[in-house]
Amino acid sequence: MSETKNIKKMKAVRLHAIGDLRCDEMEVPVPKGEELLIKVGACGVCGSDYPRTYEHGTSSGIYPLTIGHEFAGEVVAAGSKENEALIGTKAAIYPLIPCRKCDPCVTGNYAMCEHYDYLGSRRDGGFAEYVKVPESNLLFVPENVDEEAVAFLEPISVALHVVQNCRVNYGDSVAVFGLGAIGIFVAQWAKAFGAKHVFAIDLDEKKVEIAKSMGLVDALCIGKDDIDAIVKEKTNGTGIDRAFEASGAGAAFKQAISLLRMEGTLGLVGRPVHSLEIENQTFEKILRFQITIKGTWSFEFKEFPHHAWKQSLDAINAGVIKTEPFISHRIPLEDTLKAVKLMKDKSEFFYKILIKPEM
Repeated sequence: MSETKNIKKMKAVRLHAIGDLRCDEMEVPVPKGEELLIKVGACGVCGSDYPRTYEHGTSSGIYPLTIGHEFAGEVVAAGSKENEALIGTKAAIYPLIPCRKCDPCVTGNYAMCEHYDYLGSRRDGGFAEYVKVPESNLLFVPENVDEEAVAFLEPISVALHVVQNCRVNYGDSVAVFGLGAIGIFVAQWAKAFGAKHVFAIDLDEKKVEIAKSMGLVDALCIGKDDIDAIVKEKTNGTGIDRAFEASGAGAAFKQAISLLRMEGTLGLVGRPVHSLEIENQTFEKILRFQITIKGTWSFEFKEFPHHAWKQSLDAINAGVIKTEPFISHRIPLEDTLKAVKLMKDKSEFFYKILIKPEM
């Protein structure tokens, strides 16, 4: 029996216009057909929630809209009798809803879907007590898996896609610029793939210390450590094999190029806030060193040759990917606006903020 049979109202954090975020009371959505109703257990606050969607609006132009796309929870109602057996199961949610008809989708390349929908920016997402999602967008997980860690499967899988796309190999030297959620997971995956050195680099000394506590012993702080000298010494002057720009900062792009060896690869995953200008010296090195620059978008969740979300879940369970050390705040749904203010004002240190509707 559906848990929500006698529950008619719920709370949801909705964007009513650019910069107008409210905690509303609204009707609990009713799943239809293949849809399932999820009781949200935890939802991460992503940089695409704030500042991007908050300051620039929803991708769909639809308002009001419940934001949030990094979430996990429990199935509490089904839109069809065939799916009622799923009630009570735990799941992570793929926020990308592919059309499954365009050329990329036909080949299983859902990240490149030409007509995709997206939870949290094109339709209602996870900053809510309940959200309805297609059954095909659920990854069912064991009962004993940490729900908070499962909520991170989206950024962990994005990071895995980046590392695989740039072909990190055993023995490589790797530099990661920007230790937000994606950057810290890229660094952990690079280590898991057998990189000899993983230089996890950030401006924030606290983030660097947290990275070290997670086993990233070569983490470096911009402005404190002589990054060029340390990288040169540890790579015997050859430079790094793979660099990842996860901050969106032009200065990081420039420094990443400067550290790369001949025929090295730069993976781009951070979205720049401002237009990027490439100086002649940087452009010259890209040409002379035959550097490959690769963009990476979203995550993979096709079954073959591997399922990135299942691989990410296995990595969590094996302790290869850690999430707990960088969760700085856990807050109830109704305090989401306070979290946004904290991120905006930077009144105290924060790393990853989790929305917990039942707190």
